[in-house]
Amino acid sequence: MKHSISNLLTVFIILLLTSCSTGTKKGENALEETKISVTGRWVLIKSEGSDSRKTNHQHQPSDVVLNFKKNGFFIIYDTLVDPKWRKKGLPLIEKRTSGQWKLEDSLLTMIHDDKDTSFTEEFKIVRCDGKELITERSNKKTTIYRTYGKR
Repeated sequence: MKHSISNLLTVFIILLLTSCSTGTKKGENALEETKISVTGRWVLIKSEGSDSRKTNHQHQPSDVVLNFKKNGFFIIYDTLVDPKWRKKGLPLIEKRTSGQWKLEDSLLTMIHDDKDTSFTEEFKIVRCDGKELITERSNKKTTIYRTYGKR
């Protein structure tokens, strides 16, 4: 009788431990799937403010590109896409800013290097999938949403 109770208790404990460890692995995989990845080259598509002002950045002579590197650096630049403008002999790429970035949960922090100084911008990632990145930046007066497409 004592052996059957202890055997039953041992089997119950083993089942309990294996079910807990299996649940943990599933939870870890779920967390990995929900992690946001912003690395890559993003092109600004549109921006809109809380004051209902919308700007479409497509079909312009140049694209605004936001490029996040895996090593924690970023660069924002304009690149000419209109063939008429390209023929004028202008530089095809014009740097706007660069610096370092970090992402914690959905908070994107960009530290811009500007000659002898630096400044920081913080954005909330509203949505980021393989094709679209939507950021939100708020200050005391307005909120600006920017939509980028992956290229």
